Amino acid sequence: MTGCTAQPSVLSATKNVVLVGNPNVGKSVLFKNLTSHYVVVANYPGTTVEIIRANSKVDGAEFTVCDTPGLNDLRQISEDAKVTTRVLTEDLDTVIVQVADAKNLRRALLLTMQLAELKRPMVLVLNMFDELEERGGKIDVSKLSEILRIPVVPTVAPIGRGTEDLLHALKHAAIPKGDWIPEHDSAHASLNQDKMDRVNGILAETYTLDQPEKAPFRVKLGFWAMHRFLGLGFAAAALVTVFWFVGLFGAGTMVDFLEVGVFQHHVNPVAIKVVDAALPFSHSHATEQLGVTIGFPITPVNEVEIANFSRTVTVPEYLVTDNADPGALSSFNRFVHDFLVGEFGAITMALSYAFAIVLPIVTTFFLVFSILEDSGYFPRMSIMVNRVFKWMGLNGKAVLPMILGLGCDTMATMTTRILDTRRERLITTVLLALAVPCSAQLGVLLALMATLSAQAAAIWLTVVVAVILVVGWLTNQLFKSEPSDFILEIPPMRRPQLDNVVIKTVSRLNWYLKEVIPLFVLGTAILFVLDRLKLLAVIVRAGEPLVTGWLGLPAETTNAFLIGFLRRDFGAVYLLDAATGADPILNAHQVLVAMITITLFIPCIANLLVIAKENGRKVALQMAVFIFPFAFLVGGIINHVGLWLSST
Repeated sequence: MTGCTAQPSVLSATKNVVLVGNPNVGKSVLFKNLTSHYVVVANYPGTTVEIIRANSKVDGAEFTVCDTPGLNDLRQISEDAKVTTRVLTEDLDTVIVQVADAKNLRRALLLTMQLAELKRPMVLVLNMFDELEERGGKIDVSKLSEILRIPVVPTVAPIGRGTEDLLHALKHAAIPKGDWIPEHDSAHASLNQDKMDRVNGILAETYTLDQPEKAPFRVKLGFWAMHRFLGLGFAAAALVTVFWFVGLFGAGTMVDFLEVGVFQHHVNPVAIKVVDAALPFSHSHATEQLGVTIGFPITPVNEVEIANFSRTVTVPEYLVTDNADPGALSSFNRFVHDFLVGEFGAITMALSYAFAIVLPIVTTFFLVFSILEDSGYFPRMSIMVNRVFKWMGLNGKAVLPMILGLGCDTMATMTTRILDTRRERLITTVLLALAVPCSAQLGVLLALMATLSAQAAAIWLTVVVAVILVVGWLTNQLFKSEPSDFILEIPPMRRPQLDNVVIKTVSRLNWYLKEVIPLFVLGTAILFVLDRLKLLAVIVRAGEPLVTGWLGLPAETTNAFLIGFLRRDFGAVYLLDAATGADPILNAHQVLVAMITITLFIPCIANLLVIAKENGRKVALQMAVFIFPFAFLVGGIINHVGLWLSST
């Protein structure tokens, strides 16, 4: 973790600005408004687990803005609180901007008292002021500023209201003064009655509440989403929406259009033609009539046809011309040609998979994920599953990293720092690595699920959930201790902001393009090299007893698990192609077995490295040694049980 000490070349006489506040008060959105630099914004605590810095200007003067993790008390011992406290105590040349939820002024002022003891220039931001007014609350901002002796600025961060006022207030930041600041040691002041009495006194002078007769609809909606029975309906609706938008529209309509209509009809033939011209050797490519139907999905088996077209295209397969020149130049040209546009070509396979299959899937997933995230629904899901998570020695807060794992397991592993004990972090990390598919893999799994019956899809979901529960319970038995208290800030349900949703989606797609696509190219290159060295066939034969005998899958699918060591989602894409390509080789039973095995398969290299960084190399190795055979064990059991049931 780094502090916010600026380099002399960045700042002159101006100070740094550190954003501090309780979890879930909108610091990250305010940071974006101040700096035009995006940080992933979430309506739950724990998103900002590392210090984020960017530059901003006031009247031409440049300064550094730091966004710190949320905390409720400077004396907390969590990793996030330690980071924030370190920034505040080590960087002396700072202006503290405390961001507060205007609806929860009492909690904010308790933190203000601790910050005041640091004797640094401060500005208090009352964010979510529109939600306070909607609930009938009023704060006398001028009076509050007069009592605290610091600027107080009301804001509505998602729409940028109050940002200019805050920039102006930074020039007038002041060290808090007054008899409201406790004079005794802060180690005893944070929880004592004297401090609470002082806060209540300030509230009596500045805060009034004229509660409306009827609660706003979104407040009711928030309670319904946490209701014991109605909440199940919300969860079911969310799952159905994700399945339709990602599994049917993204993995169906969009993939059909991009994979066949764009890549196979246009990109691949053009690439083959260009490479043939640049790297000539005596050969001729095959052609085939390739058709595609683009439809709008209604159900997994019904769609409204939008377009239907076909054309004759050039394919990667080719025949070497008789009496071809066997010279070194021709051999070199053929080698590079095959690397680019061959069966395991960087263009015809890696880029085709990455852009035509995975990109539309992760785009639709990131979009719907961002909408649910921005609405404030995910913390309510934590409430719903808290009772189940207790059985595994966790609490509902652990669902937050696991939900983030649906975006990226690597990022989610880092956010396990928000959990209070090492035991909870270890259990959650095991579950993330074992049974929580990342966005790319989940999207491909949803596409595979769309090829199955509802019963088979339910079996996959049941097996994955059962694995999470059983492994979580067993891991809890190894690290037996009392779970920590479940304290979680629940934000109001909000209408998702279009700009937030778009920026989140684009930011995550940027991560995908930078991090995942190079690994796809690397994975294809590994397959290409193994194929050229005649080792791929050897590996396939060696894996046949396990893949064909135990799992009951075709020998060709060994490649999926081989490349799955690099990235699980790449392995899943290989299986999707085997199940839905021009010549599918998997039946429904085999698709189910393959889905379960690749879901539980070893996590990607990046995730293993982060596990090692967070928990030690020994723990990462132990997890890998457990997960690999466990995935094949469960997949094989499902295969043999299914075969037994079908024969009886």
